[in-house]
Amino acid sequence: MTDLTEAAAALAARCRTEPELAHTSSLLVARHGVEIAAYDLPADGLDTAVPTIASVTKSLLSTVAGWAWHDGLVRLDDTLGDLLGDRVPPARRDATMHHLLSMTSGAAGGMTGIDQIRELPSGWVDELLREPQTAPQGAVCCYDNGAAHLLAAVLHEVTGGLLGYAADRVLARVGCAEMIWPTDPEGVPYGFGDARLPPRALLRFGEAWRTGTAVPAAYRELAWTAHSPSGAPPDRAYGYLWWIADDGGVRTCVAAGWAGQCVLVTPDLALTIVTTGSPDRRREGFSRSALEEMALLVAAAAAA
Repeated sequence: MTDLTEAAAALAARCRTEPELAHTSSLLVARHGVEIAAYDLPADGLDTAVPTIASVTKSLLSTVAGWAWHDGLVRLDDTLGDLLGDRVPPARRDATMHHLLSMTSGAAGGMTGIDQIRELPSGWVDELLREPQTAPQGAVCCYDNGAAHLLAAVLHEVTGGLLGYAADRVLARVGCAEMIWPTDPEGVPYGFGDARLPPRALLRFGEAWRTGTAVPAAYRELAWTAHSPSGAPPDRAYGYLWWIADDGGVRTCVAAGWAGQCVLVTPDLALTIVTTGSPDRRREGFSRSALEEMALLVAAAAAA
C-alpha cells in the first residue's frame, strides 16, 4: 500500500506544481473500500459539490438505465419510435436503447452541438430528434451529447419522472443522494452533463460500481463490455456510457468528463480513483486531464 500512497502523493504534488495539471481540484484513492489518499488541492472541500461533474453525469445516467431495465420499464432493443412515439422522425425511429447507451445511434450529434440546443427556450428533445442520420444505427461509435439527453428523455418517460425515480431507486444506493441535477425546459434532467456532486460522493459512486452494488450484475457486465473498439475522447473502447481500457494489463473502467472530472475503477485491483477539476482554471489547449497520469497509480496498485 505504501507504493500506492506514495504514488498518489507524488501525483498530487505534480498537480500543485505543473501548470498543465493545475486545474485539478481533488484527488482521492480508495483500495479495498478504504480511502487511502485524499487531496483537496485548492481547499474547496471534498464534501462540497463541485461546479460540474460534466460527462461523469452520463455514467450516472447509465446507472439509472440499468435499474429501469432491471425493473422491466425498458428493454435494450426498444426503439426511439417505440418509446417516444410519433414525435420521432422516420430516420431516427429505429435507434434502440442499446444504440443510445453505446453512442452508436448514427446521428450527426457530436460533442458541441448541445451548446446550441441549450440556447433554445424550449423543445430541446424535439430538436435533438431532428439531428440528421449520418450512419446506420450500430455502425460506428460517435460521441454524442445529444444521444445522452435523448436517453434521459426516454427514461423520464418510462419512469414517470426521472428525478423522482433516480432519487427513490438509485442515488442513495450509489452514495449520491445529494446530487444536484439540472433539467431542460420540459423537466428532463440533463443526460449530457453538468450534474453536481462532491468528490467523496464520486468516490462512493465508483466504489458502488466496483463492488457490484450500483446496478444489477447482468447490467454491469453489459455496461463494462466494449461495444465499440475506440472513440474520442479519450481514445478508449466504449461500453454503456463508460470508457473501457487495458492500462498495463489491468482492465480499467472510466467515467470521464470535461475539465478533469474522472472516476476510474479497476475491479481486479479493488481500486477506485477520483479526480475533479476546476473549469475556471482550465486552459483550452494547454491543460490536460489527470486521467493520463492515473496509469501510474494503477501500476503502483498492481505492484503492491
